[in-house]
Amino acid sequence: MPAITSLDHRIPGLQERGVDSGESVPVPGVANDIALPLKAFQALAAVNSSTMLCNGRSDICDLRYNQTYPATHNSAAYDLQYDCSLATNTCLQSTTVCKAQAQNCTMGYEIRCTQMSNTCMKVLPNWLHWLCGAFSSACEATDQFCLGWEDICTSSLDVCTLWGSACPGVVPAWALPCLWENQPDHNISQQLSDGIRFLDLGTCSTNNNTQLVMCHGYGAQRAIGYPLDNILSQILQFLLANPYEVLTIEFNEYDGPAAAVSAIVVQKVLQYFTLPDGQLLMYGRVGLSDPWPTLRQMILANQRLMIFMSDMYYSVPAPVPNWLNMKDWWKQDGFGYTSLDTQPAQLNQSYFDWCTQGPPNDGSFVRWQQIDMNLGILPADIIATLKQGQVPQICIEPLAIETNSALLDSLADFCYTRWPYWFRVRVNDYWQGNVFQVASLFNDRNVARVKSGDTITPY
Repeated sequence: MPAITSLDHRIPGLQERGVDSGESVPVPGVANDIALPLKAFQALAAVNSSTMLCNGRSDICDLRYNQTYPATHNSAAYDLQYDCSLATNTCLQSTTVCKAQAQNCTMGYEIRCTQMSNTCMKVLPNWLHWLCGAFSSACEATDQFCLGWEDICTSSLDVCTLWGSACPGVVPAWALPCLWENQPDHNISQQLSDGIRFLDLGTCSTNNNTQLVMCHGYGAQRAIGYPLDNILSQILQFLLANPYEVLTIEFNEYDGPAAAVSAIVVQKVLQYFTLPDGQLLMYGRVGLSDPWPTLRQMILANQRLMIFMSDMYYSVPAPVPNWLNMKDWWKQDGFGYTSLDTQPAQLNQSYFDWCTQGPPNDGSFVRWQQIDMNLGILPADIIATLKQGQVPQICIEPLAIETNSALLDSLADFCYTRWPYWFRVRVNDYWQGNVFQVASLFNDRNVARVKSGDTITPY
């Protein structure tokens, strides 16, 4: 690998800080305790051997990439803040609603006055029609009320500005960790250090769709977190320091124009995961019929990052890079058939029904299955609780505690043999429960199947 002389295409000012000295350099936009280990650039090459560890195990090195990964749901949903700015702007945009209401009001009066005038003329003899005309004039004059309504409505929007300044203090401290934060107090570096190997990232556009931040939720109700740069910096640091680890990033939920969000994602991935010699850390496949690589192949090629994207994939500017994969072509999200579940018993029933059904037998491609231990929180339940002045009991953490241990174990045991390929086990509050044990058990079974002659997956 050539000498490292410049990383300034990603991190401005890095060159002036002594690249060759091997010092750790703080990464702009990242928490102060995160630094980019420069020496890792010179130690990226993995050494092939029969005892080589791939994601901590030697027995899965020659299995294809799509084995089972411990994953977090909304991985960057921590240290969130309610998007008060967007809420205020959304409120202010309702001036257009005021105008529309005034126009509808005026139109309604005109129609009603005309109809009443016509009725008047039908009832009264011709010589009294002047009364109908007078009535019509008086009636239509009341549309001044409609015009006045626009002024009344618009002036009330001062409340929007008041809300904007009060918003940060109004949102109670329990609300964000209860309703929005899926991995509170556990940043990306911590998750990777603990063993998470699949990251699910939700993004929202800001600053007129020119920047991306991590978020959970949509529109005026969304909660936002760190810039995407912060998250990718942490991932880069981990990859550079751990040359035998393979990671997966899925850009899943998003809020903003798909074309803008997807374009920024592609640009940022290239910015952070292109090495100084031009090599990409992302693994790219030539075509859809290409076999998925083994973990050993990815590690020795130093292309240890697999990228998936939700339906915004279809908005990626052409040409779509070959390292970008559309998730729904290959994977079946558990959330697709559990999205209405709000209780552990419902989640259990949904997986029981799905796994009992099993894969189609018509010869079609069987997508990789995923256990997603996530329960919905009904807004109606939240509102009812808040009206009573109480903190909702249906919060992310207690639900995770209920689902991440015995229930997860039970579903894993029941479902593994009923579908051919289990790719991911994804949870909230991953440190609560057995996500690592279940993923490891699935990989034990994957290895045993390969040794018995089963290729695990045709692709």
